[in-house]
Amino acid sequence: MDANTLFLICALVGSGMFVIQFLLTILGTGTNEFAEDVTIDSIKFKWLTKQALTGFLLMFGLVGLTCQKEFGLSVFTSVTLALLSGVIATALTGYIFKFAKKLHSPGRVVSLNDALGKEAFVYQRIPKGGIGKISVSLHDLTTEIDAVSLDQEDIDSFVRVQIIKKADENTVVVTSIK
Repeated sequence: MDANTLFLICALVGSGMFVIQFLLTILGTGTNEFAEDVTIDSIKFKWLTKQALTGFLLMFGLVGLTCQKEFGLSVFTSVTLALLSGVIATALTGYIFKFAKKLHSPGRVVSLNDALGKEAFVYQRIPKGGIGKISVSLHDLTTEIDAVSLDQEDIDSFVRVQIIKKADENTVVVTSIK
């Protein structure tokens, strides 16, 4: 097998993997899970993902073909540049996913303890014995919190209430202000 055939096979396999991953992501079945932890210079990162392998094969094949066909470089130079570009693509993929994982948010910016004693408005009616939603301003942010009535009474929307205590980690107990 000559170098051009190897480059072409790698480019086609990498392109095929990219298309399959793209379609699976659009359909909602693709995942971005990492395969294995590796520690280098005390920087922990993940490698050998589907995305990294796809990037390596695609870049290796395309750069190798370009070096051979367009620039007429030797086989050794083409393979060296193709390997280098594949490694760079793999490293970039790893760093992109590493930084993307830092974008994860726990969701709640404020603690429910900060809401205790505050006044709020009922955002979604609190039915008798059920759960509704209140809107309260905490730390210059308007936050929606699940709420139950202290006296198990029905509280209509847009009624002012006071937050008495926490019912659980996501719900507060309120009483209407008359």
